[in-house]
Amino acid sequence: MIENGRPRYWIGWYDQWHVVLPMALVATLGWLAMQPRPMQSSLDPAPVPARVVPLGTVTIESPVSGVQVRPDQATDIEGRADSGTTVVLFYAPGQSLEKKELTRVRVGAEARYRFRISRFPPGWYVLQAVAYAEDGRAAASAPIDLNVVDGRPPTRRPRR
Repeated sequence: MIENGRPRYWIGWYDQWHVVLPMALVATLGWLAMQPRPMQSSLDPAPVPARVVPLGTVTIESPVSGVQVRPDQATDIEGRADSGTTVVLFYAPGQSLEKKELTRVRVGAEARYRFRISRFPPGWYVLQAVAYAEDGRAAASAPIDLNVVDGRPPTRRPRR
């Protein structure tokens, strides 16, 4: 069992450093974990998290959803949004889920906006206004349907 003063299972390259170094590492990590953390002084006020105020509601008041307009007729899109925001009018033809930017306007102190649109080809469109604040907050209106007719009997509105 014992040869040359060592047990038979003893490996020549295995020595005390293979035991001491891992134990020293574990002891150092344990010591660091037990060190006290700096406490906040009672004289220093606690940091107050910034309160994010959401944007107010954005509405499209005119025209109402489902209204019919002629392609050669200019239509005003009017609504309300927080003053100082930029309102972007998006549209999507028919049942397309891809919204495209139509135009944008800056909302004045009266908190109202107005877009004048014209020359839409006949068909159904979904319009939506989105207000953007300078700090990145955004709010969207409910979408409305707009039917552009060219004098022929109106087509049925596509289902969503």
